[in-house]
Amino acid sequence: MAKFLLLPLALLLSQCNGANQTHHDTQNDQMENQELPQQAQENKAQQAPIEQGIAGKVLWQAGNQMPSPDAPPSKGRGVERTLYVYELTNANQAKTTDGVFHTNIQTQLVTQVKSDADGNFAVSLKPGKYSLFSKEEKGLFASLYDGEMNINPVEVQEGQVTKVEFLINYQASY
Repeated sequence: MAKFLLLPLALLLSQCNGANQTHHDTQNDQMENQELPQQAQENKAQQAPIEQGIAGKVLWQAGNQMPSPDAPPSKGRGVERTLYVYELTNANQAKTTDGVFHTNIQTQLVTQVKSDADGNFAVSLKPGKYSLFSKEEKGLFASLYDGEMNINPVEVQEGQVTKVEFLINYQASY
């Protein structure tokens, strides 16, 4: 009998805890929003529409990504990161660790851009082929290669914006 009384009590307490957490998060959001005007202006200036270059979203994906009938696949969540745009870089032009972290890149750094809190970014570039990396603790991250072993290649064509979804998934399991 005591077990049946404890279960509703535990559920009630967890509901109260959740409500307090939501209220706490709302207070944090309100405090963060007070700081947003300057941040929003900086991000807006950086995210201004471009006519030629690369634009897209940086997504973070971690944890178990195995398909399950109980949970839809996660596309990832947008994150703030610094992206480095190099001239097209082949695997033999960088030192690679764990297959995805790159150091000692021997091609020229063209520019860098910071994504906003939702992962959105845009950068103007001349027509050409580039390699795109994100700044992580273990080095510059890029997990994609083309058939010629170029690291995360992105091509910009005259008068066009190349759309990119940059997935950072080194802490994900598949």
